[in-house]
Amino acid sequence: MTFRVLLLVTGAAVAGVLPAAAQKRGSFELGAFAAYLNADNSLAVGNSIGFGGRAGVNLFPYLALEVDYASASANGAKYTPLHVYAVYEVPPVSSNELFLGFGYVKNKYTGSYEAKDSGVGGLVGLRHRLNKAVAFRVDGRVDFMPNAANKSYLVSYNGNWGLGFGLSALLNR
Repeated sequence: MTFRVLLLVTGAAVAGVLPAAAQKRGSFELGAFAAYLNADNSLAVGNSIGFGGRAGVNLFPYLALEVDYASASANGAKYTPLHVYAVYEVPPVSSNELFLGFGYVKNKYTGSYEAKDSGVGGLVGLRHRLNKAVAFRVDGRVDFMPNAANKSYLVSYNGNWGLGFGLSALLNR
């Protein structure tokens, strides 16, 4: 009896670590999201909720190239970040998929405050598949601009961050 239980537990453990199906090369993700965008406190831009869109393509089974663009405005100033990420999609074990990204960000500030800057950004998030073609997605972003838009002897860099919630269409997966 003990041997059977051991065999059953071992079989379940091995089945749980079998490789999951990868995203197909050339598959797409298109989505829209609402985001809380937080600009660096040294900038004359208020934090607010905005909206954006994203598009991604899988170059390899677990590596995607993703672009997102968002816009938010507060106190007469508008903040629009454009991100380009290389995204590693952790092999899924259920309908939840974890992903991590690193890339480039270009920020534009308009309205009562006019400036531009760029830097590097990081992304971490979770995609929950509602079915084969639609997913709910939540992600967080952190951006670091070594050459800040408002560079001075008091400010040498800026850091912005954001949280996004949205839906994605998963095509050709």
